[in-house]
Amino acid sequence: MNIKSEKSIKEYLKTLPDDTIIKYYLDVEFSPFPVLLIEEYTRRFKRKTKDEIIKDIKFQTHLAKKKTQDLTRLARKRIAIDDITKQKSEEFISQAQKKGHKISDNILKKSGILGSKLKKELD
Repeated sequence: MNIKSEKSIKEYLKTLPDDTIIKYYLDVEFSPFPVLLIEEYTRRFKRKTKDEIIKDIKFQTHLAKKKTQDLTRLARKRIAIDDITKQKSEEFISQAQKKGHKISDNILKKSGILGSKLKKELD
């Protein structure tokens, strides 16, 4: 299966067993399509309200930011490394921070879109 579009991701998610969907849902911040994963989870299990979904997305955003900060702190505590390794570590930390912020921003943007879709469906 060639997973490149939203439609193919949706079809792929429908083929996964329940325990895998639950695992992915709990680790949603690592997914490239967290909103699609949340939609598949809610399709299979208890439907959540718009506020519950937005709360979950904000919580996952907070976790992603916290993990990025924790990785940054751990990397900074490491003192006994040579200059090349230190430079590479700083590049890695910078990339991880950027990716963490990008993922967080994408989740927040998608929450607004998902919220409006849910509101339309509920009305």
